[in-house]
Amino acid sequence: MMALETPKDLASRRFSGRVEAGETTTLSFRVPGQIETLEVDVGDEVSGGDTLGKLDQRDFRLQVNETQSKLESVQATLEEARKNWERGKSLVESGAISDAEFDRMESAYEQARAKRNATQEALETARSAFDDTVLEAPFDGVINRRMAEPFEQVSPQRPVFSIDNIETVEIEVSIPERLMQFRNHLEDVHVYMPVLDNRRFDARVENVRLDVSPDTQAYPVRVAVDNPERELLPGMTAEVSFKASLTDTPWDDSFLVPVEAIFEKEDQPHVWVWDSDSGRVASRPVTTKSLEADSVRITGEINAGEQIIVAGAQHLQEDQKVRRLEGEVVQ
Repeated sequence: MMALETPKDLASRRFSGRVEAGETTTLSFRVPGQIETLEVDVGDEVSGGDTLGKLDQRDFRLQVNETQSKLESVQATLEEARKNWERGKSLVESGAISDAEFDRMESAYEQARAKRNATQEALETARSAFDDTVLEAPFDGVINRRMAEPFEQVSPQRPVFSIDNIETVEIEVSIPERLMQFRNHLEDVHVYMPVLDNRRFDARVENVRLDVSPDTQAYPVRVAVDNPERELLPGMTAEVSFKASLTDTPWDDSFLVPVEAIFEKEDQPHVWVWDSDSGRVASRPVTTKSLEADSVRITGEINAGEQIIVAGAQHLQEDQKVRRLEGEVVQ
């Protein structure tokens, strides 16, 4: 026998999937050059800011030094032009020089200032290019691919590494179309890891896609799991368990009972309700709503707290007296 309890949740369902990195990024140098060193390999764990590789920096360093020297020369020219311009202002006011001569001084000063500004920008570009000869990890993660080797000549955007961020991992599973009616009620999500002795991890639904697979008639659901200890690795098999709140749905007054508790009477499903005072059973008509894992969801002339017969339902008769014995119905 079992007591009927008004359920708040859909029976737990599990679906298989594989762990994926929460974020995968392909890394490349932003400038062309010959690879001098690569500091990491596939499977290495890295932290944000770690150096992953370097290009030969000689040409870039030379460019920085040359531009720096040029800037010093341009600044000296600018300073001389500024002094001439300031002296010219006094001379033109006193009439010692003509307006045309002062205009030439002013033009030379403006040209020198523009050249200084352009050279400063060129120096910033050269320094940025020099910095770009060092490839750094953008976040904590694991190297999953290495696509170049030392001494190779690489162009900008040529992939060198692929890195997985596994601080958060994701698992995509497919749920059948009959459960899509609960997609906005999914909660109490957990991930079980067989390789870790079936340990349970809290999870959350990231998204439910609506592009049903024509072969399986299933919808992709992606869940995320926080993974600060990096125990869950891409490729591991996972089992995702869902429950769904039945509040404010057509199933919020239903009951979940074992399949064997249902029997047919007058072409309609029934259950046996047991009266603990008299010890007798009475049949009640029910309506089956959905078949779930080894259970069926029903509604009908039944109430929470009532006892129903689970075992031997096919062999009972109306008003028959039964008693409980080690979980079995005895006539």
